[in-house]
Amino acid sequence: MKALLKSLTYLIIFSIVIGAGICLYLLQAPPVEQKGAPKLQIHNRTALRKRPTVDSMPIVYTKDVYRFSLDSQYISNLNSRKLARELVFNASLGHRATLKAQRLDTALKTATDWQKMFTDLTEDIRFRPSASPIEVLLSGEEWQLRDASGAAYTVVRTDDTVGVYLPDLKEAFDANKISLSTDLEISTKERNRHWFIKDNQYKQAYSIRSAEGKLHVYQQSKFEILTFLFETDSVYASSLTAGKLPAKLIQEFVKENMPVSRRAKVSVGENGANWTISSPPLKYNVLSENDRLKVYLNLDSKWLRVKVDAETEGWVQRARGTIFMPSPPTVSSRQKAKEQLLVLIDQIKDKIGRADAEN
Repeated sequence: MKALLKSLTYLIIFSIVIGAGICLYLLQAPPVEQKGAPKLQIHNRTALRKRPTVDSMPIVYTKDVYRFSLDSQYISNLNSRKLARELVFNASLGHRATLKAQRLDTALKTATDWQKMFTDLTEDIRFRPSASPIEVLLSGEEWQLRDASGAAYTVVRTDDTVGVYLPDLKEAFDANKISLSTDLEISTKERNRHWFIKDNQYKQAYSIRSAEGKLHVYQQSKFEILTFLFETDSVYASSLTAGKLPAKLIQEFVKENMPVSRRAKVSVGENGANWTISSPPLKYNVLSENDRLKVYLNLDSKWLRVKVDAETEGWVQRARGTIFMPSPPTVSSRQKAKEQLLVLIDQIKDKIGRADAEN
């Protein structure tokens, strides 16, 4: 018996020593490297077997770039700010549940007040039926409901009820080789006509316009273009109208680190309250607003000022400007185990502190 207890004691001591050694080894793991800062750089080409290949793409679009067009049915997604297929409401068929397929199709077309149903069963979706509001997709089983704006909903029968669903706009983007994350902001500029989708994870924005029965999807600048540069006193307006660039206004540009040549060309707008200063490779728009002159960067400039995040902004070439986004640091299994061990130690300390407080 004594020999057994002695063996167990040695085993416990051995386990404690080994465990302490492992913990010490894990705690000495090097800290995880911080992700590097983004860098603005020049887009370049590399030659591979005498064939030029692009290793980076321009980051800025000065104009929305057309990507693809979709059926107007997805207006229902945009107006409701929900991109995935989602149940809008369920409704009972009542006595119509006993009708055969073709008779049920007719009843849903002619004897159902869809407008009232949407008003009664949804909070903010209003349905205005088109000339032919419902189309049979599968007789007696599935239909497409379309309102006057072109927005559509899928109606699916399940036993004695029908479910009204939004179409799947996210799937439509995937089919056109554009992936959307789950961190999205959808806003309406003009109902049934113009919307914006901002993808916060991928830092990309899309403008969607309704025209000629279609939805046209445009990709916007990936990063914010800082067009507003600075504002100054309106005393320079008369000189600009005369086609002259005053020396003191040039000093204002220099103070704001904006390059401008003394030989820059000044042109006057039609209303006499705006001017364009051409100083290759840059162009500036000057607007008179509230007795102040506000200076903006013209998007036809060869260099643009962009903002990548709260800490990174700068000038890039419009045609070849790119951004280097460092990849996240690689975390080793030892570093992961160290993080888990530190969490466990904190939990034990917390429990001990609570026990002491109770005692």
